[in-house]
Amino acid sequence: MSNPDKPTTDDRAASDGTPLDAVAFAHLIDGFAPFETAPVLAVAVSGGADSMALALLAHEWAQTRGGKIVAMTVDHGLRLDSADEAKWVGHALRANGIAHIVLPWLGDKPSGAVQERARIARYDLLDQACATHGILHLLVAHHLDDQIETIAMRDSHGTKPMGRAGMSSRRFLKSVRLLRPFLSVAKNDLIATLKARGQDWVEDPSNQNPKFERVRIRKDTRITVAADQEAIPSDAMQTRLTLEETIANVLARSVMILPVGIAVVDTAGIYRSQDRDVRCYALGQVIRTIGGAAYMPSFDALANLLDATYNDASHRSSLGGCVIHRKSDRIYIFREVGRMDKTPMVIDPDVLRSGGCVRWDNRFEWAALSPVLPPLAGIWIGPLVLCDVFHTKAFRAAFGEIVGFIADLPRAALASMPALYDKEGLRSVGGLEVSALSDVLSAAGCVMPRNRGENAIDGRWRFAPRTPLWESGFKSLPKPVSLLA
Repeated sequence: MSNPDKPTTDDRAASDGTPLDAVAFAHLIDGFAPFETAPVLAVAVSGGADSMALALLAHEWAQTRGGKIVAMTVDHGLRLDSADEAKWVGHALRANGIAHIVLPWLGDKPSGAVQERARIARYDLLDQACATHGILHLLVAHHLDDQIETIAMRDSHGTKPMGRAGMSSRRFLKSVRLLRPFLSVAKNDLIATLKARGQDWVEDPSNQNPKFERVRIRKDTRITVAADQEAIPSDAMQTRLTLEETIANVLARSVMILPVGIAVVDTAGIYRSQDRDVRCYALGQVIRTIGGAAYMPSFDALANLLDATYNDASHRSSLGGCVIHRKSDRIYIFREVGRMDKTPMVIDPDVLRSGGCVRWDNRFEWAALSPVLPPLAGIWIGPLVLCDVFHTKAFRAAFGEIVGFIADLPRAALASMPALYDKEGLRSVGGLEVSALSDVLSAAGCVMPRNRGENAIDGRWRFAPRTPLWESGFKSLPKPVSLLA
């Protein structure tokens, strides 16, 4: 643990910082209004100075409004003492009257790109925990120094306008708003805030490990807020906000997400924008959503795709785990079956017994609407392509005839749809009513397994990608009649 009276090498000029008080924090967080009358917030707390300061200030802010916070610590299990640190964080927070939960990252750990994969896992765990606890807002403690480092990193990779603006102060995960109230606050001020309160914190040794790019950027540029205020252009954030608003308008005008997890893009709408960056980012956001990814493909790859789809009315290629298939005035974007893990995902009997929920391919959720009766074993999820009957012309013809919006979709798009199976065969397909599937199977000369009594499997599919299409402020998706007319 760090002793606030003995600054570490990461405490750059900490004595120059100005502590934040309740008034200053209220000014920062009120910019994210509205909140509930008695707001409940989640705060991601690693135990570092930044997140500890955020937890204390957010706790006081919520209390004065009749609300509360829930501190969440992700234990990545990458260091031997990570579990002990998580316990220390919980003890320190509970001493301040703050509820605390630990979210362990289970399973095998990556051998490469450790920080990147840990970051993705961290946000997935936090998002799931917020959904479980019914929390709508997640605060994270990225600050001004982090923002400067982010811009420096992106500059080193030849970033485009949106990257040059740094991190967004707010974004949407699958189930929660992610808010960054400290992006205008120097780390020194956060350290000073803890020192003024006599509150200790944890120092993560990975913050000094030069094998990580951010650490190298920090050391190579000798980043300090005093020296690098100019690293953030005065109009950078406004540029980002303007881009996000324009992209949202293009998406609303041009894109429909079908309940089966397939995007239909109106070419006239996507190409109407005069701004090439906007068109690239719009396509990138759709690909990220449909592919269940955390990030968009590279800007250069998107630019090449944009040119290819514009010049060829029958273009077909793959990018970001998706197939991009233009057919005349529409572009279909769907999951690439060849890039999917087609290993059957067996559903835990406890989930079925309790009427729980499972997640598949980072895109779909299947929830048991009522407890499934025995036998519980042998129920699994996989892509529709694994179903033998899918490969018959009769099935696909019936599919298109009975389920109207599927008629014009490429065969490969249907192959990637999620399906529920058991020992008797196909039970349901994501985005389709069971009755519609039964009609399709009957028309194809197949019999759907009985779905009553001890054989009943009553569930609901939901397209819930890791990163929603409205991640950057795009909150509603209208249904343009022209796309499916």
